[in-house]
Amino acid sequence: MAKRIAQADLQVIPILARETLYVGIDIGKKTHVAGFISTTLLTRHQRFEHCPALSFENSHEGFRSLVDRMSSYVPLTQVYVVMEVTGHYHRPLLQYLDDRLHQNGTCWNDWFSNSR
Repeated sequence: MAKRIAQADLQVIPILARETLYVGIDIGKKTHVAGFISTTLLTRHQRFEHCPALSFENSHEGFRSLVDRMSSYVPLTQVYVVMEVTGHYHRPLLQYLDDRLHQNGTCWNDWFSNSR
């Protein structure tokens, strides 16, 4: 009989494990749009406009989906995030990412953190 593997024992292996992922986020009142680019993604899709994107809600569930997507590409320590500072709509996402990226050992830019 085959041994069953517990769900918690499974680990996601990032598809771009050895390169940097750049994430640009367009901030909106209710939803944000993130674009993902790396050397491999750009080579595979041949144009920036064809690289993967994610539309997500301005909520903890939406923010979690963003972090999950980034983690599917690379370890979070290899992610650079650039976001539009629009009024105050960026602040919840900024706080969420600040908390998550510090937990994962990512060096978060002090300038960015102080732009709140």
